[in-house]
Amino acid sequence: MTDKALLKAAGIIAIVFGIICCLTIIGLLWGIPLIIGGYKFNEYSMLEDEEVLNHKSGILGWSIFFIFFSFISGILGLIYYFGLNNIKPEKGDLTYIEELERLKKLLDEKAITKAEYDKKKKEILGE
Repeated sequence: MTDKALLKAAGIIAIVFGIICCLTIIGLLWGIPLIIGGYKFNEYSMLEDEEVLNHKSGILGWSIFFIFFSFISGILGLIYYFGLNNIKPEKGDLTYIEELERLKKLLDEKAITKAEYDKKKKEILGE
């Protein structure tokens, strides 16, 4: 899907800059959040592609924060974020929607019971 190296690099740069900022008392105010955000980016870079899409808002939020306190990390995070927005879902990503629609149609036609519908729906959604 996407190369998560940008996310990893942004995280490492933020952590390093955060550690440097923490060398002064005043620097702790933005050093600690930089370190936390850097670790978050590193966590995101280790997730599966589908799971990363669930964290798009977190990536955007940390990227905006980084723009003000660690410019390079912010730019790398935004580049990665906008790359995520350009991804079109593959046909395989829509199969569960089609399966839910088919299941709903069976329920509407009274071919299956509400209990069967709910059970199968939970299976499809992975709950």
